[in-house]
Amino acid sequence: MKTQEHADRAMQFAAFAALKGYYERIRAEERITQPRISVSEEDAEMISNTLNNLHTGLTIKIRYYDIDAYTTLTGGITEINYPYRRLKVIKTSIPFDDIYSIEVIAKDMLF
Repeated sequence: MKTQEHADRAMQFAAFAALKGYYERIRAEERITQPRISVSEEDAEMISNTLNNLHTGLTIKIRYYDIDAYTTLTGGITEINYPYRRLKVIKTSIPFDDIYSIEVIAKDMLF
């Protein structure tokens, strides 16, 4: 009998998120915004050549412009969509025009 009372009483101290999405919003506010940097013609050609030689399964390190700041991501290529000009690294879809630099880290990844 006493155990049930303690269990009911303990429920009032369970985690409760009164402000749903609050912590995600705070993390977003902490992000430092950066202006987009123009890629030189030489760098653009190098990125284009690298994109033409990519295939799924390669592990890459990519730096790209994500909404308001540059982000670096390392992971395996899961999809390359040339008609829509998008590269998917793990679950992140990156437009070709947002790529600042790209580097092949490993030749093949096992799925």
